[in-house]
Amino acid sequence: MKKSTIKTRLMQAALLLLATIVGTGCTATTDNPTNNPVTELTDAEKAQLLERAYVYTLPLMLMDATYIKMTNVVEPIAQQAPANRLIHARVLANANTKEVVTPNVDTNYTQVMMDLSGDALVLRLPHTDRFCLAQILDAWSNCIAAPMATDIQGEYGYYCFTGPNFKGTVPADMVHIASPTDHVWMLLRTVCMGPEDLPNVHAIQDEMRTYMLSDFLTTGAEYTGKGVHNPDYDFTAPVDYIMTMPMDKFFARANELMLTNPPAEADAEWLTDLKRINVGPGLKFDASIFGSEAQQLWTNLVKNIVAITTPKSQDFVKPNGSWQFYGKPIAEFGTEYYYRALIAVAALAANPVSVAVYPRANVDNKGQHLNGNHRYRLRIEPNNWPDTNAYGFWSVTLYGEDNFLYGNELNRYNITDRDKWQLDKDGNLDIYISHEPDTEHPDNWLPAPADDFHLIFRIYNPVERIALNEWDMPEIIRLD
Repeated sequence: MKKSTIKTRLMQAALLLLATIVGTGCTATTDNPTNNPVTELTDAEKAQLLERAYVYTLPLMLMDATYIKMTNVVEPIAQQAPANRLIHARVLANANTKEVVTPNVDTNYTQVMMDLSGDALVLRLPHTDRFCLAQILDAWSNCIAAPMATDIQGEYGYYCFTGPNFKGTVPADMVHIASPTDHVWMLLRTVCMGPEDLPNVHAIQDEMRTYMLSDFLTTGAEYTGKGVHNPDYDFTAPVDYIMTMPMDKFFARANELMLTNPPAEADAEWLTDLKRINVGPGLKFDASIFGSEAQQLWTNLVKNIVAITTPKSQDFVKPNGSWQFYGKPIAEFGTEYYYRALIAVAALAANPVSVAVYPRANVDNKGQHLNGNHRYRLRIEPNNWPDTNAYGFWSVTLYGEDNFLYGNELNRYNITDRDKWQLDKDGNLDIYISHEPDTEHPDNWLPAPADDFHLIFRIYNPVERIALNEWDMPEIIRLD
């Protein structure tokens, strides 16, 4: 199947799904695969184990592809940098931003793809008096820490990241973040008040540093190591790379990754079963055990992964009026492997609900799909405000059905708590959404394409009732 066909079908399935569905590592093993006979398995059992193996390893593989893509350079350029070096987004996302789906227009990202296999990494962050949060993901897409720069006492905070095999001593004046995996992804979001605020964000970014621990303790030199560029890894998007990978290559890489990014101890029961088809740390996978049906099994599995993970994620995705709320244990998945795989495909690097929530809507209060040829009103009432804790913020962002921002003359992609909108006489905030300009409510108008669209209501640092989905989300009412 062509790459474009697989990607298109996957994205269509993900969009349909999202609109409708109401640390310590274990010791790696290098068992000889000949000791794992599969001849006693029925074809149905093999197919089920293959599904479970794919669901289990897909987040690991997507995280790895992201790591490969972002570090595939000799020196930092644009949104890539060698491992352990900082990557700064200097501009806000716009309609031309195509690197990731549903880009965030509220914050500037700073990222580091860490390789902790050799030495620990030290991160320096400046104290801020604005939202500046570092989300720390292990290689399985679990959030293992989320330090806030507003909590830093003094001018700078220092964080020491160690891998599972670290044997040294972490300085007492550093915050120790022990990762269960060698690969770690930091996504740091600094809130931006608009284009005129970018110099202030840049000033914060310019105070950030990374050091290898040994250098920090001796010379104090910032890390400036060079990377390697491999043309074979110049793929457009990690999901494309993974979804077109042959079965043998996919599981060979997954088995290799599990040696340095060991599964959690709680995964032991699943791994015992997956070992029956030679999926596990250091094992040698062989697709021939699935016989002549191997390719068809694999194609169907990849194409239908969203539909496969949907039923077993129902307990965590809850309806709230027109919206769908993605609840616990998002980003802290534990053994909910199907939910972890679903989020990896649809929203890789989502935060825990204590940090941020991302309700999504593509229907109005009557269940009709949102379309810019109609006019809508989204009302936020004064007694039902999207409250946040200190330094939190919120936004309502509009995306086309391709999951990208809609280009418009105003370059207005969302309505936020930082905008100069108007309240009505009763204190309601009415957000008007349509393709045709709303001359009556220009400050409250969110431009939409003359086609289907959807909304994401981002709320960062939410109060508990919002984090737990214990509030009535604003209605989306069609006005014509």
